Amino acid sequence: MTRSAPLALSAVAAAAAAALAAGPASAHHAFNMYDNARYETVTGTVKTWTWKNPHAMIDFVVANPDGKMVTWSVECSSPNIIGRKGWSQDSLKVGDRMSITLHPMKDGSLYGLMVKTTTPRGETLKDKD
Repeated sequence: MTRSAPLALSAVAAAAAAALAAGPASAHHAFNMYDNARYETVTGTVKTWTWKNPHAMIDFVVANPDGKMVTWSVECSSPNIIGRKGWSQDSLKVGDRMSITLHPMKDGSLYGLMVKTTTPRGETLKDKD
């Protein structure tokens, strides 16, 4: 064994330990900013639909109780995850009018975590439970 072999083995062992301690990639951030105990349903029109990593996103125009039009941003899981649940980049279209059930932000901002929606074509799409 050469003098550099123990050093190389130490580096490999350290890298393996770090990889094992890192945990699953799905834990890349917490969802504690959402009120996961609360479900809110908003009805409006799709303004934008973005199908790309790390999360698919929907901007959704909704009338507030006072009639003022506001935009909600709705975070979905990654296209890979929701794709396995039946979603596709063609699932939603700009201008689609529908209701979205979401977990709202704890701070009351107009941002939520997608739970489910039913498209105008009658397709029910789920993300979180």
